[in-house]
Amino acid sequence: MDSNLLSDLSRITIQIPTECIEQIAREVYERMRDQLPLRVDQDEKYGQTIARAMAKKFITINEVRLLFDCSRGYIDKLIEEAHAGETEHPIPYCDLNGLIVFEPEAVLVWARTPKQLKKKQKRQGPKKAPSRNIT
Repeated sequence: MDSNLLSDLSRITIQIPTECIEQIAREVYERMRDQLPLRVDQDEKYGQTIARAMAKKFITINEVRLLFDCSRGYIDKLIEEAHAGETEHPIPYCDLNGLIVFEPEAVLVWARTPKQLKKKQKRQGPKKAPSRNIT
């Protein structure tokens, strides 16, 4: 395209009636509204799950995973390191004849305890602010 034509086009002003903008906004809202309650429901369900877990004497591996918003594999790794004595700060767990459970408060205290990184280990975590804060 000719640069003069582009310059001319950039000076054009188009008047869009308010009714048209409102109609577009309504249509977008209608489409998004159907998706929004899913997120609210998910957050509400998550909150209820964590509240139920924290009310129990012992919680499961899956509940710890949800509490810390991490993978099952990571929790398994923490348990293996604790079992093998490979860490200065082992995750506190109970082995009930093969059933691994955790005391919620003990796990939270452990999580809040500062830990030294191993050689060549990098801190991992979200690049942005955490999606869920649990206190």
